[in-house]
Amino acid sequence: MTPEQYIQKLTDLSLKKSDSMKKILILTKKQAEVITEDSIEELQNLIDIKQKLIDDINELDDAFEVYFSRLKSILGIESMEEVRISDYGEMVQLQQTIKTIFQTIKEIQNVENQNNMKARDVLESLGGQIRQVKQGKIANNGYNIGGKLPQQSYYFDTKK
Repeated sequence: MTPEQYIQKLTDLSLKKSDSMKKILILTKKQAEVITEDSIEELQNLIDIKQKLIDDINELDDAFEVYFSRLKSILGIESMEEVRISDYGEMVQLQQTIKTIFQTIKEIQNVENQNNMKARDVLESLGGQIRQVKQGKIANNGYNIGGKLPQQSYYFDTKK
């Protein structure tokens, strides 16, 4: 393969990754809505879909690494910055796509941080409700203790 073909292949892989990252961003935003609605099943469904996309991205990253290492050996470079755009105009689109990926990752991180805070708030709220239920059970058990005491037995001594 020529360097141009490698660059095109890297660009194609990066575009696929960018699309998957945008889908993850959309799913992450949907998670924010689901967390506040207390819909555990839907949240789990979104997480499963995100995990599949992450697995796909990992495969794309592995392929990207293979093609990039081949390109580096052909061109005798160590990083993408060493490729002269004047020699390979295709690098412009690749660099723009990679920049878009990093921007999407930052957005995902911000939304994930917000989701984590919402989830913590929900857990704290549930924890408070659980404590109230436990305290109610303790109080209830204190009031109903009379029913749990063994009955006092009486022994009648009769003379024969």
